[in-house]
Amino acid sequence: MRTHRIPFWLRRLLFRSAAHRYYPLVVAMIAFSVTVTFSFPFAAVLIPAVLLDPKRWLVIGLLAGVASGLGAGVLVEIFQHLGREVVLSRYPELVQFQAWQWVGDWLQNYGLIALLIIAASPMPQTPALLFCALAGLSTPGVTVVVGIGKTVKYLLLAWATARYPARFLRYG
Repeated sequence: MRTHRIPFWLRRLLFRSAAHRYYPLVVAMIAFSVTVTFSFPFAAVLIPAVLLDPKRWLVIGLLAGVASGLGAGVLVEIFQHLGREVVLSRYPELVQFQAWQWVGDWLQNYGLIALLIIAASPMPQTPALLFCALAGLSTPGVTVVVGIGKTVKYLLLAWATARYPARFLRYG
C-alpha cells in the first residue's frame, strides 16, 4: 500500500504544537489548507496528528471535518470564479481521473447526497467539487454536506487511530 508522506516542515509543525492547547486548531488549519490546495490526502496528516495526541482524537476529528467543509466551500467559489476553461487548463489531471465521468453522473443524478457519500469515502473529492461549481450547486450546501461527510470520516479515522495506534504507526 502506497502511503503519502507529509513534508518535513509540516511534521515539525505537528511535533512542536502537539503539547499546546491550540493543537487541534493547528490540525484544522492544515485540513483547510490541504482541502483548498488539494495537495495531498489529509489522512496523511490526521493519522500522525492523532498519534501525537490520542486523547484529543474527538476534537481533532471534529475540527478537521468542519475545516475541510469550509475549505471545500472556498474551493467551489474559486472554481466558480475561474470558470471551467481556466480550471481545466491549469489542472488537466482532474479530467484524467477514471472516476471523472462516474462522479459527474452521480452528481447529476443525486446532487448533494452524492457529494456527501463522496466526502465520507476515500474517493478524491476535487473532481466532485469542480462539478458542483460548474453545475451551480449552492456553496453553503456544498460546505455543509462536505463538512458532515468529512467529519464522519475523520472521526472514524481518528477514533481508530487513537484506539488501535499500532495499526497506524507506519503512517506516523
